[in-house]
Amino acid sequence: MSYRIRTARKTHKNGHISNFYFICKPNIPDFYSSLFIANRSKNSLQYGKRVGYILIKFFNFLQDRGVEYWNATDEDVKAYMLYIINFNTNTGEISGEPSMGYESIIRHKQTIVRFYKFLWQFSDHSVLQINSWEEGKLLEYKTALRLKWNAVESISDATIDLFLTKFKTTDKEYIMEYTDYEIQAIYSNFTNYRNRSIFLLTLHGLRIDEVLSVKMRDYNPTEGTVKPSRSKGTGRGRKRTIAIGDQTASVIENYIHHERNTAELKANKSNDALFVNTRNIEGEVAFTEYAAASFRSALKTAAKKAGIEGNVRTHSGRSNKATKLVKAMVSGDLNLTDETIRHIMGWKTIDSIKPYVDHASAEIAQEFAKEHAKDLNRRLLELQGKLDG
Repeated sequence: MSYRIRTARKTHKNGHISNFYFICKPNIPDFYSSLFIANRSKNSLQYGKRVGYILIKFFNFLQDRGVEYWNATDEDVKAYMLYIINFNTNTGEISGEPSMGYESIIRHKQTIVRFYKFLWQFSDHSVLQINSWEEGKLLEYKTALRLKWNAVESISDATIDLFLTKFKTTDKEYIMEYTDYEIQAIYSNFTNYRNRSIFLLTLHGLRIDEVLSVKMRDYNPTEGTVKPSRSKGTGRGRKRTIAIGDQTASVIENYIHHERNTAELKANKSNDALFVNTRNIEGEVAFTEYAAASFRSALKTAAKKAGIEGNVRTHSGRSNKATKLVKAMVSGDLNLTDETIRHIMGWKTIDSIKPYVDHASAEIAQEFAKEHAKDLNRRLLELQGKLDG
């Protein structure tokens, strides 16, 4: 029995008639999801319908895995995100490219996160009252709600970041190198030490997933180093050590003492991640690993406030580091080799250096052309002066 969406109408005491959508299985309304889409239909019936179709797609996917939304697990959420990213429903095949647009995928994620946040409002210490129609009988029972909304968000963000990076960047020109002004302007427009710390770590060449994987035990303020727990360029079990310097460590210390420690006391929870959610949402501090999507949003907001033109992404800090290293190598300012830079950046193969070499060579060639033009113009003026004399 699959879930489906239905329309209904309600006649109010004053004679006004309102239409709404509800979710049923197959003909019996599902209380929680129907109430959820009804609330979202108040201002826009079409919006409620769109939310409803996202939920039934999710519910029916879970049913195919033999679970319902109230007993779904982390693995079920991850599987669903992979499904909407890689499965082409028109051909019934795994696709090499997303068959759904990036914004649509984000919309699915946001809808499911909000639904689980909504569910927790009805749970009594994570216990949910369920009315289920099975084999012609209405069953009423209580069950533990296994998924929490912030876990759904973290899992979805991690899956999207891992499998959609190459598709999000295909049609846009992204900033490969910051000016000193742009770094100062972005840094100044962050509203907390956490995002400033993360920004500085990306400037040290860390991928955003590497930054967010750093554990408290792998941050050493005395030595000025961090060791990411997740890194693409290293073998299993190996951690690369990145030197961050005193100033970056000082900003991280401010984050820990003024933001992280305070949130940990309010949440009355522990988490081994260095960077965590610290906001109070619906009366509860979300003390979970900070999501890449949340930092991406904060970065874009800071860049917009700074008036920076061009597409800034979480990878721009790492690109800035790579570009500056390659420029120093190409110009001869530093005695570096391709292999040295590969090791510094944590690349698996040296092929990753090519776009940075192309970019650096083009800029150096352009600067040379400008200087050559100035020199040629000076010589022509001297020659013209002699001819006129």
